[in-house]
Amino acid sequence: MTDSLAAFAGLCSAGGLVVLVAGFRGADAGRQYGRPPSLLQAVMRSPAWPGRRSRLLGAIAAGLAALLFSGWPVAALAVGAGAYALPPMLSGREPQRRIARLEALAQWSRRLAEMLGASRGLEQALADSARVAPAAIAEPVGTLAGRLNNHANTDQSLRAFADELDDPIADLIACALLLAARRRGPGTCDALSSLAEAVEQEVVVRRVVEAERAGLRTTLIVIVASVGILSVLFASSQTLSDPYGTPLGQGVLAVVAAIYAAGLGWMRRLAVLSTGTRLLHTTAPKTIGEQGPDR
Repeated sequence: MTDSLAAFAGLCSAGGLVVLVAGFRGADAGRQYGRPPSLLQAVMRSPAWPGRRSRLLGAIAAGLAALLFSGWPVAALAVGAGAYALPPMLSGREPQRRIARLEALAQWSRRLAEMLGASRGLEQALADSARVAPAAIAEPVGTLAGRLNNHANTDQSLRAFADELDDPIADLIACALLLAARRRGPGTCDALSSLAEAVEQEVVVRRVVEAERAGLRTTLIVIVASVGILSVLFASSQTLSDPYGTPLGQGVLAVVAAIYAAGLGWMRRLAVLSTGTRLLHTTAPKTIGEQGPDR
């Protein structure tokens, strides 16, 4: 039994390392040869990847610790999955971050409309807007300005900008800028100002909804903490835990873990604000730096 558990732990560790190394090498190769990114590469290039990587490493460590403590493979998988999935479920940081970025995006849109109203070209106004961009979106706006200053394709630069913001509302502003870049007609200032007002209203609605759902997240924290404490006390009792060391006991434990996971998933759906489906995606086969000038 001990040998099989050790082999299982080694296999999980090796598999995790292989996936991480393959993902990093694949992402580098995709950037080098300009191939469309695979699903794994797209995930690893996402702005959320550093947090996911930390959770993944923490989940592997927690799973191995549970395996060494209990000797139950099912418990190791359940603990590892919980360590990966629960932090974003119990935290309201990500919704608040998205709201702050939307509020900053509305402010930036107004300032950009003022710059365009001063008879500046679109690309020049976008590049200059990096100096007045709010802190919440300073990095993506600075990246956009850098691409345009390097004579990158305006269309693909704006699509990449929308990907970095990763929000359907931000896609609306990117769409307005894409249309302005293609048609070069009047009305861009009015469109940006109207969109800024719509984004500000969306921010108000999201703040109200998040305030109401904070209570649900508190309830979820209490449930998870209670289940975790009871599970540790249960596993510490040899009399209660011995039946779960058998194959039948592991099957029963898997069913119980699945029921808990389904309940937590259902509560997660209630606690998450749906923002809809994004409109824009980067689809060009070449990278931004490989595009020719669009001025």
